[in-house]
Amino acid sequence: MQTGELANTFIEALHALERGSIDQVDGIVALFAADAVLSNAALRLAGEERRGTAQIRAFWASYREALGTMYSEFHAVTISEDTAGLFWTTRGIGEGETDERTYDGATMLLFNSDGKIGRFHGYYDTAQLKREIAASKK
Repeated sequence: MQTGELANTFIEALHALERGSIDQVDGIVALFAADAVLSNAALRLAGEERRGTAQIRAFWASYREALGTMYSEFHAVTISEDTAGLFWTTRGIGEGETDERTYDGATMLLFNSDGKIGRFHGYYDTAQLKREIAASKK
């Protein structure tokens, strides 16, 4: 598969997880290599990352549990030989919330030679998300 197709497969799996139930976690986890590394802005602030499919599964399960009715819209996808940059906005109502929230970001996917995600890095302004959550609680 070409990098663009791999990126689209990830987007489809994420949308399935966002629209579906916790049962959709396996679909997204299957896209990661056994030794993959996942990080994002919040994990980096805590000095953490997730390694291997068990920790990545726990990450996506937690994401889905907190998700509510959120949905990610992808504005652009840039690709190179083994990397995809995904630019997105996530909107919706988080679990237990009543007001809509929105945050923007970018995700870098680095694919290994088997077409699996070897590294996942999510970039977003954690303060933006906190402001959105705080505003929805007023």
